[in-house]
Amino acid sequence: MNDPIFERFLVPGDRAKAVVELTSRGAAALPILEVLFSGEAKNQFNVSYRACGIALECGLIVASRLGGLAKPLERYLREELHNGTVFAAHAATALGSLGKLEEASIVELAEALDQSGLLWSEAAVALVRSGELENPLVKHKVQSSEKAAGRLRYVASMKIFKQI
Repeated sequence: MNDPIFERFLVPGDRAKAVVELTSRGAAALPILEVLFSGEAKNQFNVSYRACGIALECGLIVASRLGGLAKPLERYLREELHNGTVFAAHAATALGSLGKLEEASIVELAEALDQSGLLWSEAAVALVRSGELENPLVKHKVQSSEKAAGRLRYVASMKIFKQI
């Protein structure tokens, strides 16, 4: 299934509208995102849209906006986080929007607390948003890494999370 939305993701002037449109489809967006994340969706030159970075980024943004509806896509989001690509922070954000997470996702997010740049903060936010601060896997990471502990404490102390 190749949805025309994939080509729209590649057009700078249409990209944001395409993200909003796909998000508005709700649960109907899930099969479209699945073929994008799995690499099955390909362009006319048989190149996976997943390999066209911006299409993947747009898909991750849509998954984030879908929140808990995107739960069936958790394994793809986790794989993207694990792969550590330039879009790993978007994957962490999307995982944080799902609600209750699978153990494997919690492990990946906890491991990302030691990473650099935006990734560690998005991983910390995801752990806070998903209510996993008391998870034994997270506690183990915090006990074994002073850097991860400090980062998680910093994000958890932010006032914005007191309102969630």
